[in-house]
Amino acid sequence: MGLRSLSICLVLAALAGASLAFAPGPSSIHRPRRGILDRSRGVDAPSSSCLGNALAAASKPVEITFPTPDAAAEIGIRDWPQQYHSSTWTDDVPEGGIATRYILEGRGRVTIDYMDDNGERQRMGNQRVYPGTLVEVDGEAKLLWEVDDANEGMIVLTPSYEEGGKLLLVGGFLLVFCAGLLVGAGGF
Repeated sequence: MGLRSLSICLVLAALAGASLAFAPGPSSIHRPRRGILDRSRGVDAPSSSCLGNALAAASKPVEITFPTPDAAAEIGIRDWPQQYHSSTWTDDVPEGGIATRYILEGRGRVTIDYMDDNGERQRMGNQRVYPGTLVEVDGEAKLLWEVDDANEGMIVLTPSYEEGGKLLLVGGFLLVFCAGLLVGAGGF
């Protein structure tokens, strides 16, 4: 019985280790250059003049763009993990952090409170988001998301490197579980 528990633990530990070892890091995710809306790179210009004004200043740490499906596939957006939301939620980005969100399905609005390059608090309020919207925030910010239709909800894709803490938590849980199996089976 002890050998069987040990082999199960080794398999689980190997899987957890492989997941941690091959998890993409920030440098392995190819992101479009921020602040440049260039049709030759497959990024559509914003349809709203309000968005156009918001993106006009290249120094703002908030970008809302609309990559074409081909451009999204090229940078691997469709491979990012999904999050489903049916009601209002918030995202907090710590100082020095980066948040990247891609709307796969659903419609809503996002309000972003952020610190500009001069350290002053700014607000980009009630920006429409819909399938194909890419929201990038660089630096300290709070994002308030509102879903238009709770029945439809919103599916948001987030790069996996932003959820590295969750991956480490699962890996730690697996190690504790394996240790419990070994102790319970009399292996130690």
